[in-house]
Amino acid sequence: MTTTTLPTIQRSGDPVLTVLRAAGRAGVAVLLWGDPGIGKSSLFAALAAAEGVHMETVLASLREPADFAGLPVVTEAGVALAAPAWAHRLIAAEDGYLLLDELTTAPPAVQAAVMRVALERIVGEAVLPRGVRVVAAANPPESAADGWDLPAPQANRFLHIDFSVATDDWIDGMTTGFRAPTSGRVLDYNPVLRAAARAEVASFIRTRPELLHAMPTDATNAGRAWPSNRTWTMLADTIAFLDPGDTPANLLAATGLVGEGAGTEFIAWRAMNDLPDPADVLADPASVPWAELEPSRAWATLTAVTAHATADGTKAGWLSAWAPLAAAAGAGLQDVAAANARALLRSRPTNTNPPASAKAFLSILSDAGLIPQEVAA
Repeated sequence: MTTTTLPTIQRSGDPVLTVLRAAGRAGVAVLLWGDPGIGKSSLFAALAAAEGVHMETVLASLREPADFAGLPVVTEAGVALAAPAWAHRLIAAEDGYLLLDELTTAPPAVQAAVMRVALERIVGEAVLPRGVRVVAAANPPESAADGWDLPAPQANRFLHIDFSVATDDWIDGMTTGFRAPTSGRVLDYNPVLRAAARAEVASFIRTRPELLHAMPTDATNAGRAWPSNRTWTMLADTIAFLDPGDTPANLLAATGLVGEGAGTEFIAWRAMNDLPDPADVLADPASVPWAELEPSRAWATLTAVTAHATADGTKAGWLSAWAPLAAAAGAGLQDVAAANARALLRSRPTNTNPPASAKAFLSILSDAGLIPQEVAA
């Protein structure tokens, strides 16, 4: 597992900067909230300068919906939605930051037009390169000039961070100079880590299914972080770039995407479920005391094993996942094994059937009505 570190910028290990960088790698847009004049835009400018990449600042409050949805242009083939100049500059740069500034002072129609840019990186009919990180800054509506709350669909596309600058840090900057911000340590992309993070989130939701989608009913909370199918997926992809031992950064990412209640509960659950290494379970399924496992730990263990075994999409990996499932089913965990068997079957490589050792296990699940009969045939 390799890590990369940017030049020192502010306090070493600042979770805000660590999460900003992890979210950027995961393709998750970040929204900094804070009062006017505290340096939100300056932070992004310093990050771009430290990384040596291009940055485009678009003041949402001064734009029209067409500046994000595309400007209608008549061509020989019909009407096309042309991207504005700032989007073409980012496409040419292939890397950098797009800062959507003053988001809460933009009219609702403009906020709606920003949604596709934030989530899909599409401007008009142009697609921003994968290397472009989408970030935003906003003042709380009560401290913004003619501010609006973000609508729930717009808010649900961002990782929300409340940003402030400590007085001592500002005094130090005034005295010795403001330095470019420091990034914490983030992990390099690894499909196995991504699969493991998604398995953790999926296992948690199995224990708390009511938290999968829980949109707040009041406008204020709906305009911030709240749990949805989308934000849980975004959380899994973001924490795949974070050191599991960096609790402040993981907690900030979780609460910033799925809200304080759900995010805090997930991080606490994750800390309590110290699971065996999936690779060790695959190598020796009997090493796990399946009959003694509390159901939620069994869910989490088998889900992690299934995700790990199928992360590379190979036939060998897929076949190896069946032995732990059979061991768990033999220890009385048929429901847990059945759920993972269904997930495993959906990822079956072409022209590949479960190994012979899994046939008896599949027949038991089929007889119990836990999986379709044709699967066990």
